[in-house]
Amino acid sequence: MMTKKQRLLAGFDRMERDRLRIVDELSHIPPERSAERPAPDAWSVAQVITHLAMAEEKALAYLEKKLEVKKHGPVGHGAPLRLWFLNTVIRLPLKYKAPAIVADIPCTSYAVAKERWAAIRLRTRQRYQELDEKLLGHDLYKHPILGKFNLLQGLRFMAEHVKHHEHQIQRILRAVDR
Repeated sequence: MMTKKQRLLAGFDRMERDRLRIVDELSHIPPERSAERPAPDAWSVAQVITHLAMAEEKALAYLEKKLEVKKHGPVGHGAPLRLWFLNTVIRLPLKYKAPAIVADIPCTSYAVAKERWAAIRLRTRQRYQELDEKLLGHDLYKHPILGKFNLLQGLRFMAEHVKHHEHQIQRILRAVDR
């Protein structure tokens, strides 16, 4: 049976394989196409990748802050239900407005966005490896709307978040091809 830390790292590695697959699939897209917005109020592929990187940067910053101030504890009993709700909603084929904290996405190139996403993944993996296993049940991940989760729960949401935006990337590419 895997320890919580092994489960955390294995889940992170699955999520990283998904990121690498997405990056590989996008590697043949011309730079101008990945920066093209299908509508004035829509994101480009590069902006979606930037959003994913920003969300993961915020998650790591929250983890670091909580560890620094030593102000964390076990997640509440409602966390599994909130996670189920969050992951169910994000799987629906609907468009959602991103929480304000990660909604203002600058125009950027795909190369810059890709590098930013890779950099935060590297830092997050390193931090997860260093983390004391006793802390994995603590409220070290915070969703901007539904609140605090433990890192395993946060990782499950982040994986769903990437899948949600992977579908968005495909819609964007179809729209800019028209």
